[in-house]
Amino acid sequence: MAQATIEPETRQPDTRSSETRHSRFWLYAPFVLLLLVAIAWSVAWFVIRNRTSDALDAMLANEARAGRQWACADRTIGGFPFRIEVICPSLTLQRGEASASFGRVEAVAQVYQPRHVITEVSGPLRVTDGSTTVDGTWRLLETSVRSSPAGFERISLVAEEPNLKITGAAPSEIALASQGLEAHLRPNPARAQAEGAYDAAFSARQARLPGLDAFIGSPEPTDIQIDLTATQAQGFRGRPIVTEVERWRAASGKIEVLRLAATKGERRIEAKGELSLDEAHRPVGQIQAGAAGLDTLINKLTGGQGGGNLLSALLGQSPRPKAAGTDQSNLSPLPPLRLDNGRILLGPFAVPGLRLPALY
Repeated sequence: MAQATIEPETRQPDTRSSETRHSRFWLYAPFVLLLLVAIAWSVAWFVIRNRTSDALDAMLANEARAGRQWACADRTIGGFPFRIEVICPSLTLQRGEASASFGRVEAVAQVYQPRHVITEVSGPLRVTDGSTTVDGTWRLLETSVRSSPAGFERISLVAEEPNLKITGAAPSEIALASQGLEAHLRPNPARAQAEGAYDAAFSARQARLPGLDAFIGSPEPTDIQIDLTATQAQGFRGRPIVTEVERWRAASGKIEVLRLAATKGERRIEAKGELSLDEAHRPVGQIQAGAAGLDTLINKLTGGQGGGNLLSALLGQSPRPKAAGTDQSNLSPLPPLRLDNGRILLGPFAVPGLRLPALY
């Protein structure tokens, strides 16, 4: 009897384990990738932190060689993972007899935008040279610095409720205050290369200036705005101020006042012009201005005599009704104000008995 031949069973490959391995790979791959990115980012952040610390140490060493001794007590660098924060609980500067001290200073930059640094400075401020002292407080003070490989692009300062007291510069204490203050500085886009020109803007809101109040006889706060361009301003290197100003004068530097506006109650003045220094270090230049509401000031300066009323009329400062639908009078042009050879000329007439001294 013939035996039946049994064919061996053909086994199919088991694909389930392979599919399971692939499915688990794609399940865990995103988490593994995220972990690797986190580790790489952490390493990069600590590298940037160490480079920041080295750069600060190098900068302080350069400042010390230039005679400026900065001291940042208990400096810390943090901000992980996306920022670099440099914190000084207190900051001081010493140069010869002059010194300055601040409260807590915190500078912050995003890791992905390191050339934009925002700094918050706490008071109090004290600056002194041994004879004159400036003390300052504020509610908020921030600075913003934007730079590029070619240099800085813009510096801005904003202060809320700043108060300054100056002693030693005058027989009595000088107090200055305002609700808000802003200052901005940038290289002029069209003239920086050829003329070393910089644009500056300054504004003060609701400023309290006791000396001006006493002179005008009016207690209203003052709003001030100044826009100007200074040529030959490149090259300032932190040297003594007299040395820097003399370098600027010798290079034929000038200040172009694009707009100067001040409002104090009903009194307003706007001016523009150009100023520089002559070889005797006295201001020279010409200012063209318009004003409104100066009649009471003119009468005060002339002792309230009839000549004051005549001068007010000639300058267009006689009282007039306000324009309908506005809260301000129109500005009347004033005669050009010229500074020349130490004299002050209003139109063709020199102000008698008044000469400009050398600034240094």
